[in-house]
Formats: sequence, C-alpha cells, structure tokens
Amino acid sequence: MKKSGFGIIGLILVAALYYFTAGSAQITEEMKKQVNDELTTLQQNGFGINDREIKETEEHFVLSFDEPAKIISYLSSQGAEVTQEDILAFKGLKIGVDAKYLNDSYSALSLDIYPVGLPESMLQEIEEEDKTALERIKKMMADKTLLVHLDFNKLLTGFKGHIKDINETFEEEEKITFISQDFKFEGDIEDEKVKTVRQTLKLFSVEADKELTMKLSDFTSNYTLSGPSPYDSKSGYSIGQIELQGESEFSMLMKDLNVNAVSSVKNDLLKSSISTETGLIELTEAQKKYKMNDILFDFNIDNLDIVSFEALQGVDVNDEKAINALTQKILSKGITINIPNFSVKKIAENGKIMDGFMLSSALSIDKSFDINAVSQDPLAVLNALSSKTNISVSNELFARIAQEPRAMMVLMLLPPVEKEGKKIYEIEFIKGKITVNGASL
Repeated sequence: MKKSGFGIIGLILVAALYYFTAGSAQITEEMKKQVNDELTTLQQNGFGINDREIKETEEHFVLSFDEPAKIISYLSSQGAEVTQEDILAFKGLKIGVDAKYLNDSYSALSLDIYPVGLPESMLQEIEEEDKTALERIKKMMADKTLLVHLDFNKLLTGFKGHIKDINETFEEEEKITFISQDFKFEGDIEDEKVKTVRQTLKLFSVEADKELTMKLSDFTSNYTLSGPSPYDSKSGYSIGQIELQGESEFSMLMKDLNVNAVSSVKNDLLKSSISTETGLIELTEAQKKYKMNDILFDFNIDNLDIVSFEALQGVDVNDEKAINALTQKILSKGITINIPNFSVKKIAENGKIMDGFMLSSALSIDKSFDINAVSQDPLAVLNALSSKTNISVSNELFARIAQEPRAMMVLMLLPPVEKEGKKIYEIEFIKGKITVNGASL
C-alpha cells in the first residue's frame, strides 16, 4: 500500500513537473500561434499591426484602424452591429496590447488593452481647439488611464476581466470630473463564439461644476446567444439608480430600471421584443416636482429584413440609389411595430397623487409600399400605413391635462368616451383616414 501510494504521488509530481516545464511551453507556443493567426486575419481586414515585440512568455503590439471599409465588412461578418459612421470616426485610432501567456492558474492568455493614439478626426479637432487638453489626454494614454484587462481560461471556454478604475479631473475652462468604479465582466465561449456575457458596474459619474452632474450606480447586464445568428439572443440589464442634476434647479432621479430583450431570426426576418420596467422617476424644475411610479414600456418589431438592414449599414450615405433600393426591400416584407403596453401606475405633481394612464399601439407597413412613388408624391405613404392606438387616462389626470391651454382646445374638439371611470380614446388610421372613438375626422 505504501509503495502504491508513493507511486501515485510520484506520477502526480511527474505530471506537475511536465506541465510547468514542457507542458506549459507547449501551451504557450500553441497560444502564440493562435494569436498570430488572429493578427494575420485582422491585417487582412483593414487593421494594422505595428511595433510588435515577442518574448518567451509575453508580447506587445499596436493595433491601428487603417481601412474603415474593410473593417466594417469584417466586423459585420462577425456579428458586430456597427455603422459606417462609427468606424470612420475611429480611423487612425491606435490600441496598445500587452499579452502574457500562462500568467496565472486561471489564464492561458491575459491581455491589457489601452489607447496609444487618438482617431484622426478627434486629434485634429482637439489640436485646433485646446492644446492643453491634448497634452492631458496624451499623459493619460502614457499612464494607461484607460485600460481593459482580459483573461482567457486555459480551455478557452471562458473569459473574465475588468476596466481600470478612473478618477480624472480636467480644470481648463471649467472643472470636469469623470469617475468609473468596479467595472467587471465575464463570459463563456462556445465554438469560438461568445455565448454569454455578464457585466457589473458599481458607479459611473460625470460632474461639470454646477452645470451638470450625472451618476449611474449598481449596473448589471447579461447577454446570451440563443441561436445561429448574432441576432438570436436574450439580454437584460438593470440599473439601481440614475441621477441628473442640471442648471435652473433641474434634476432627475430614476430608480430600479430593468430592461429585457429577446430577438430571433427566421427566414432572414427579425422578430424582437423589449420590455422595460422602472420603479420611480422624479423630475424637479424650478418650483415644480413630478413623480411617476411603476412605469412599464413594451416594444415589439416583426418582419424586419435583417440581410437588407445589415447591407444598409455599409452603404455610402451619399449613394441615394442604393439606400432607396435597400429601404424598399426592408419595407416590402410587411413590417409591424407594436407597443403592447406603455403605462404609469401613479403620477404626483407637487405632492398631489393621481392614478396614471395606459397606452397600447400597433403600426403596420403594407407590403405594397413603393418608395419611388413616395419620392414623387410624399402623401402616397399614407396608403401603406395602418395603425390602431388605445389610450386610457384616469379622470384625475385627464382633468389636470385639460387645464393646460394648449390641450384644452384639442380635448374640446376630440372628447373622450368614459368607461369604468376612465377617459378612453380609440384612434385608428387606415389608408389616410383617421377615426377617433368611431368618428371620422
């Protein structure tokens, strides 16, 4: 038994010795090869790789955004939702990357990612307007103030990371302070694709003297890829509190915001739904204070031609012919847009509490929509649209709205019907004709 036990321990020691010598070297070389393959792919798709330094267990290089057209095509093929304007704005941006192999017990590959050069458009604008700010930004880049750390596990099935905390104050014409605390993320990888992502952020704030204060706290989010396309997904996020403080005694407070979204693609047509819940919104301006409780907003879209929509993102904004052709394809599939529920349970004005309102609406675009006909006669679009909207307002809220001079005349011309103690509007729009509670306008 003792001999057998010693043999097992010996095998473990040998295996461990192999891992930390030849085994770890083999894994490092495999990771280096994989990184090299990825960099070659990036070079072939509009990115530049510069200042590369390779050592035994680490390396450094600079990634630059050189050819926007190629980059857009590549990122779109990888499922990223980017527009031409987004990538053009990044032209000339340079990103430094420090890579380490087998940095700790978790990581096969660790990356520190940080900007080392500004986009051309931003650099030109800052040079012309504020050279002092430019020097400050250059120092921040040299200090790696803006840094993302990322670790991939040894099976390459997951990752985790964080964004370096930021607490920076600019004091040129006015004092502006940026703070970001405890931004962490993690996720899972399947078949070389990111399957899930989870993020948390303790605090993000911007303070600009007395002009503006914005604080966002207790942010969490999640994302899951649920099908073969990047649009087959489920996602959600929550924010504990958002605060805005502006001039003229204006402020806004939002608490307990929760958003969930589900989307799927079938036969190249996207179906998507978004559900939003907010526990409280408070608005203060001068001597007035408004409060809304339990706000719900749901939004659905169906039959969106995602192939044409993606193609539209890469079209030159000056190519009117291509834009019209793709827009025609998108609209010819019979898009429907619905707001099943937009409601507020309670509304308070300067302490007076009232029951709220509920709204639902549906809009559809007929497959016969002809963009060329609309360009000749803009009113032709009315024949392709149909919508139905239902509005229910509490008597207290309706009476308050009726006190506003701008609303008074409209309400006199379009009186509501009353059902179950609520003021009701049923509005239909079909082929250019509007009816309100059954009466034509």
